[in-house]
Amino acid sequence: MATQRKQIGLYGGSFNPPHVCHTLTTVWALQTHRLDEVWWVPTYQHAFEKSLVSFEHRKAMCRLALDHIEGVSISEIEREMGGESRTVDTVRELRERHPDHDYSLIVGSDILEEAHRWKNWEGLMEMVDLIVIGRKGHQVNTEPDSAEFRLPDISSTDTRKALRDGNYAPLRYWLSRDVIDYIAEHELYLDG
Repeated sequence: MATQRKQIGLYGGSFNPPHVCHTLTTVWALQTHRLDEVWWVPTYQHAFEKSLVSFEHRKAMCRLALDHIEGVSISEIEREMGGESRTVDTVRELRERHPDHDYSLIVGSDILEEAHRWKNWEGLMEMVDLIVIGRKGHQVNTEPDSAEFRLPDISSTDTRKALRDGNYAPLRYWLSRDVIDYIAEHELYLDG
């Protein structure tokens, strides 16, 4: 008897730091798509040379952000692979390691505008289904009557700036309390 294939949603990103839009996206994908699990895939070394706090700090913050959500785990595949993180290579490696899984890639609508910068986007689209969630200023559906869920306008860039500036007022709406405590304890994002 054949075993049923597991449906995995892959949600990659810097998670630098993970904010509430990341967790909202995860819950939305689990609730609205036929996924057995969502795997967060923190970038090991950013392909577009963005400055990141250490992988260990970002992984710890991801755990804190996800602690209360069932069906979600953190994959260390990009750290295990090492070097520059490219999604097409990550998915290819995951398919080799887990041939009984099917993968969907969860992205914000803003990412679609950057598809031309990704390594072998066309090849990636042959390996995964695409799950797109709305981001402010970026269209998902072009049909006039289509309903679309959009995330709040929160970005990791704005979050890091608020942390650097010591502006904690908006952070209680942008980050989980546990992530804020972790950042304060480890004095992250104070410079640059």
